Amino acid sequence: MSDQLNTENNNSNDQLETGLKVLAFCIPLAGAIIYFTSKEKSPNKAKQACNFALYGIGFGLVVQIISYVITGSM
Repeated sequence: MSDQLNTENNNSNDQLETGLKVLAFCIPLAGAIIYFTSKEKSPNKAKQACNFALYGIGFGLVVQIISYVITGSM
Protein backbone atom coordinates (compact mmCIF):
# COMPACT_ATOMS: atom_id res chain seq x y z
CA MET A 1 0.00 0.00 0.00
CA SER A 2 2.77 2.46 0.87
CA ASP A 3 4.58 1.64 -2.40
CA GLN A 4 1.50 2.71 -4.31
CA LEU A 5 1.43 6.03 -2.48
CA ASN A 6 5.13 6.63 -3.21
CA THR A 7 4.68 6.05 -6.93
CA GLU A 8 1.81 8.53 -7.01
CA ASN A 9 4.00 11.21 -5.38
CA ASN A 10 6.89 10.57 -7.81
CA ASN A 11 4.72 10.97 -10.91
CA SER A 12 6.60 12.69 -13.74
CA ASN A 13 3.43 14.59 -14.71
CA ASP A 14 3.54 16.31 -11.32
CA GLN A 15 5.50 19.28 -12.67
CA LEU A 16 4.35 22.87 -12.94
CA GLU A 17 4.14 24.16 -16.50
CA THR A 18 6.42 27.04 -17.54
CA GLY A 19 3.56 29.48 -17.99
CA LEU A 20 2.30 28.81 -14.49
CA LYS A 21 5.82 29.22 -13.11
CA VAL A 22 6.01 32.67 -14.70
CA LEU A 23 2.54 33.51 -13.42
CA ALA A 24 3.42 32.41 -9.87
CA PHE A 25 6.63 34.47 -10.00
CA CYS A 26 4.99 37.64 -11.33
CA ILE A 27 1.80 37.35 -9.27
CA PRO A 28 2.58 35.58 -5.98
CA LEU A 29 -1.10 35.45 -5.03
CA ALA A 30 -1.67 33.23 -8.06
CA GLY A 31 1.14 30.98 -6.85
CA ALA A 32 -0.54 30.67 -3.47
CA ILE A 33 -3.84 29.79 -5.14
CA ILE A 34 -2.12 27.13 -7.28
CA TYR A 35 -0.47 25.77 -4.14
CA PHE A 36 -3.66 25.40 -2.15
CA THR A 37 -5.65 23.95 -5.05
CA SER A 38 -3.08 21.30 -5.99
CA LYS A 39 -1.36 20.33 -2.74
CA GLU A 40 -3.42 17.16 -2.27
CA LYS A 41 -3.27 15.71 -5.78
CA SER A 42 0.07 17.10 -7.00
CA PRO A 43 2.44 17.88 -4.12
CA ASN A 44 5.46 18.56 -6.37
CA LYS A 45 3.47 21.00 -8.49
CA ALA A 46 2.24 22.73 -5.34
CA LYS A 47 5.76 23.00 -3.94
CA GLN A 48 7.06 24.51 -7.18
CA ALA A 49 4.23 27.06 -7.25
CA CYS A 50 4.99 28.02 -3.66
CA ASN A 51 8.72 28.35 -4.37
CA PHE A 52 8.20 30.55 -7.42
CA ALA A 53 5.75 32.74 -5.50
CA LEU A 54 8.33 33.18 -2.73
CA TYR A 55 11.04 33.96 -5.30
CA GLY A 56 8.71 36.59 -6.78
CA ILE A 57 8.13 38.18 -3.39
CA GLY A 58 11.86 38.26 -2.68
CA PHE A 59 12.64 39.74 -6.09
CA GLY A 60 9.99 42.42 -5.58
CA LEU A 61 11.45 43.36 -2.20
CA VAL A 62 14.96 43.64 -3.65
CA VAL A 63 13.70 45.84 -6.49
CA GLN A 64 11.85 48.07 -4.02
CA ILE A 65 14.93 48.44 -1.81
CA ILE A 66 17.12 49.31 -4.80
CA SER A 67 14.51 51.79 -6.02
CA TYR A 68 14.30 53.39 -2.58
CA VAL A 69 18.08 53.72 -2.35
CA ILE A 70 18.37 55.25 -5.82
CA THR A 71 15.53 57.75 -5.37
CA GLY A 72 16.56 58.55 -1.80
CA SER A 73 20.04 59.53 -2.87
CA MET A 74 18.86 62.06 -5.45
